[in-house]
Amino acid sequence: MTQSQTLEDKGVVSPKGEFRRGWPTLVFSTIGAGVGLSALGYILGTLVVPLQEEFGWGRGEINLASLVSSLGLAAALPFVGKLLDRFGVKRVALISIPLFVVVLTLLSVLTSSLMTFLAFYAMAGFLGAGTSAVTYSKAVVEKFNKNRGIALGIVAGGLGTAGLLLPPLMGIVIANGGWRAAYLTMAVLAALPFVLVFFARLSAPSAVGAIDRTTLPGLTLRTAVRRREFWSLCVVFFLLGWALLTMIPHFVPLLIDSGVDPVRAAFLSSLVGVGTVIARPVIGWLFDRFNAIYVAVPLFAAAALGCLLLLWAGPGAAPLTALLIGIGFGAEIDLMSYLSSRYFGPRAFGALYSIVYSVFMIGSAFGPVMAGFAFDATGTYSIPLIVAASMMAVAAVVLLTLPRFSKDA
Repeated sequence: MTQSQTLEDKGVVSPKGEFRRGWPTLVFSTIGAGVGLSALGYILGTLVVPLQEEFGWGRGEINLASLVSSLGLAAALPFVGKLLDRFGVKRVALISIPLFVVVLTLLSVLTSSLMTFLAFYAMAGFLGAGTSAVTYSKAVVEKFNKNRGIALGIVAGGLGTAGLLLPPLMGIVIANGGWRAAYLTMAVLAALPFVLVFFARLSAPSAVGAIDRTTLPGLTLRTAVRRREFWSLCVVFFLLGWALLTMIPHFVPLLIDSGVDPVRAAFLSSLVGVGTVIARPVIGWLFDRFNAIYVAVPLFAAAALGCLLLLWAGPGAAPLTALLIGIGFGAEIDLMSYLSSRYFGPRAFGALYSIVYSVFMIGSAFGPVMAGFAFDATGTYSIPLIVAASMMAVAAVVLLTLPRFSKDA
């Protein structure tokens, strides 16, 4: 198998040919990533104050939703990864997308206490695992090699677009119909990839099941977990998940506390998405041409600076901070899928990437929750901001110790 082969095509495919053949998959994956499980992290910030007003919950309690959904996702992903390797993206998506939509509907209709609220978020994480970036990244890795960086960057840009559009959209929906209407709106959006999956030119389940994965290049699960690269990636993305996701659900309440109008605060928060949308395709293009680690590390340093600017300069620095955090977040998701595909190869990519992504989600869950409890205890976000900046610095150092990878996988 040559370096430009994909799982579906045994012939050599030119870079332009990858896009000609793979654009339906790219569209499906980009939209799916934007309205899948990860989108819940973008809209939670707009829901914090309405939920506080109706139920009297603390911000730490509300942000337990991020924790339980991420733990549910982390528990499900290793199984989902193996199912993706064995049965393919299409079959997993056809099951997981409707389950995720049902849970969002239940969140809107049946939430009556903190326990039911958290239970539905845990269900969303577990049952909606097939709508996570792991599924859509695998679809792209199977179609793209030479242009894998920019293709993954475009898909990750779907998440950035969600960060750009969903907070102001939900701010308007909540202002007119309340927080329950926001979850119903999200359920409608989450159903879109179910339609697109039939036009995405994904491998048929029977064809995927017929693949002899032992003939594919790359590492087996058993071999990978014995290598330093695997554990380094787990450490790096745990730290980055904690650091970069810490402030996303807290950005809106932080601004509201400072006297900013809730709708304006939601629009300012959407600048995180602006930074992400701009950064991800550009970063992916750079990954295809330069060492991805050297591209990403300066961006994480900029995001750390953004956290410190918010600490030192207050709400006046919110637009710049949002852009810097968005750029760092753009590098993070793209880098995680790109490095996993290059270090592990396609042989067990679904299983191995799902583990790295699970660790990332655990970090991204504990960051916002601990920030919420730190605020409840101190009345300020100073400690979470300092911790986030420090974690990004450590992650950058670990990344720089990784060996060079092959672009043949």
